[in-house]
Amino acid sequence: MPRTEDEVWLQELSWPDFEAYLESADNPTVVVPIGSTEQHGPHLPLGVDAYQAKDIAEGIAERADVVAAPPIWYGDAEHHMAFPGTIALSSETVISVLSDVYSSLARHGVENVLTVNGHRLANLPAIDIASKRVREEHPEVFFATVDLVRIGVRSHNELRDGDPEDGMHGGEFETSFIMHKHPDLVDEEEFVTETHDGWTRFTSNDYVSMDDSVGTASVSADWGEDDLGHHGDPTKASAEKGETLYEDIVDNAIEFLEDLYEHRSGDGSIGLSY
Repeated sequence: MPRTEDEVWLQELSWPDFEAYLESADNPTVVVPIGSTEQHGPHLPLGVDAYQAKDIAEGIAERADVVAAPPIWYGDAEHHMAFPGTIALSSETVISVLSDVYSSLARHGVENVLTVNGHRLANLPAIDIASKRVREEHPEVFFATVDLVRIGVRSHNELRDGDPEDGMHGGEFETSFIMHKHPDLVDEEEFVTETHDGWTRFTSNDYVSMDDSVGTASVSADWGEDDLGHHGDPTKASAEKGETLYEDIVDNAIEFLEDLYEHRSGDGSIGLSY
């Protein structure tokens, strides 16, 4: 059966369907969602990051009439292993998995690979290395990454009701997203504000801040015995806020793809990619 616009997931297509997509599309593009299976406090499921990546990827694929690859539910999450249920891949494993996925798509003739990172910021080093590694072998393929923090800076700042230093792991925004998309997985009776005082202005909990910063390595031992696992204020969350955040991120991704297609249809050059 030929692919329709409603059929966006690669795993639901036959190989002739996907081949037909590659041959008919002006800009053959595949969206690759990757998240993490890790704790997000007592009020949210372990799959928050993967659900976000999957949902955003599906929204992009539906709007742009492109294909989404099967979600990758695991990521670089060693720093959350203090909490039961977290499943962590090493950075090297994430790089290897993504490299193989990217290489497979490139060999089939995909021209653009858009990775959606639901594990906000944390998977980015691995994604960057894998993208550059595969592009060295396939310079004709464009690689870009939609990270839910970096592509949603304006939206986060406009929607935020909590203190910027409350943090953004299982707090106001991720809770809002899951309340919008998967309300049955949210336990509102467990909403507790968890803030962590900083010891220097260079390690802000405000991930969308454009202020001066210094990167530090996070490990599971950083969590205290009384920590609940999340950073932020889920009491400030709402399904309405989650819907706005979702729509803004998908809108930005669609705008980026439109710009990319126009750019590549010009002189044929790809230019710099993330």
